[in-house]
Amino acid sequence: MHRRDLLKLGAVAATSAALTPLSSAAGISASDVTVRWLGGAMLELRIGDIRVLTDPCLGDGTEAFEMGDPNEMFDLSTGPNIKMHERLTPFPGMAMREYDVVLLSHAHEDHFDQKAQAWLGANGPVLCSVQDVNALTKKGFAAQALIHGENRAFRRGDTKVSITSIPAVHSLNTGISDFLGLGNGYWLQATIRGKASHIYWAGDTFMADPVQAAVQQFPAPDLLIPHIGAVGTNGALGQLSMTGHQAVEFAERLKAGLILPVHHSTYALYQEPVSKMIEAHAISGIPSALNVLREGSALTL
Repeated sequence: MHRRDLLKLGAVAATSAALTPLSSAAGISASDVTVRWLGGAMLELRIGDIRVLTDPCLGDGTEAFEMGDPNEMFDLSTGPNIKMHERLTPFPGMAMREYDVVLLSHAHEDHFDQKAQAWLGANGPVLCSVQDVNALTKKGFAAQALIHGENRAFRRGDTKVSITSIPAVHSLNTGISDFLGLGNGYWLQATIRGKASHIYWAGDTFMADPVQAAVQQFPAPDLLIPHIGAVGTNGALGQLSMTGHQAVEFAERLKAGLILPVHHSTYALYQEPVSKMIEAHAISGIPSALNVLREGSALTL
């Protein structure tokens, strides 16, 4: 069974739909770099004059999105139980009315849900992994593949954002990883009035060899955004996202300045609470500062 069939990409067609973002939101400031967490892996980044949205998911309530359940045991030849998944926290609303680019780590519905697909429609550009681009394009999205190691630059005024694709390895089990394929993480170098900041949004990954090889070319990130939640730990595919302890080790190896964990708390899908990462960070004694946000709040650099 193909990876896309396994987790049921795109249960609804990508059609334009009205969704009015909020004109303002608590926590947003005039800082050169502001990162606002909207739940799951969804982030709004205001980098100088450039606006970036990641992994949009807009569904609410007990039927937030439809997808296979990676936390259940199932026969790989027939696939998982396709069902509705619950969002445990209210969607805080978007603070920006438009975005210069949408970044997708991968196209599973817990990262790009049915409501977000309908909202986005043919708007873009959307940068995604090589293995997702054909399915997304066929559904009408303005998707562009960013090959691992490839760079795309955006400029406006005195702001430049250089985005490089980093491999995202969804499982430490090589058989499962090969089966699922590689997603994308993204390294953002933001240069505003000559001052550079580095942000690494890791996607659903572990510190596997392809990831380590890719990040070695960059300096220590000012901000690391890891995906945690320990999804799939007791399911047929095994663990598919980092535990808090693994994310702390990930940050230590990168010598990250700040850590902003996402991919926790929002959905019933997540198996480990963020409190486990808080405990692991306190025990580790690493100098990286841990920032745990509530949905809708922001971190400024």
